[in-house]
Amino acid sequence: MTTYLHLCESCKHEWEQVYGMKEEPPTLCPDCGIDGCVKRLITGGSGPGIVKKTGAEIKAGMATETRKIKERAATDENFRANLIGESAYHQDKLTTDDLQKELISIGKSASAIKSTDVKSNIRPKIKTGKDKKTKK
Repeated sequence: MTTYLHLCESCKHEWEQVYGMKEEPPTLCPDCGIDGCVKRLITGGSGPGIVKKTGAEIKAGMATETRKIKERAATDENFRANLIGESAYHQDKLTTDDLQKELISIGKSASAIKSTDVKSNIRPKIKTGKDKKTKK
């Protein structure tokens, strides 16, 4: 059953009435008793209606949701597999396992490798004029 708001155009009396969607709306005003002057009003309902957000609010909300998804994906393997797809997840898992086996075969464990061991992270020293030693 739905609650509807009504207005009598004659006496301007407003009231709520509960009845089913398939039932005919009332035509008789309970206040003045005139028949045929009642209109059912359109209301926003009990929900929040249209909510307008600014770009900054949307961006902040997306950042929060993204962070939550990343945190859950890091701890829940099934959730991560659903995000990236079963086949991609298993391919990534196999690649990681293969690399782990390769590292063990050469005598290193994955936890023993530091970012400084990777050549792409080693930065060459840039020589400046201050680095030169002058002979006296």
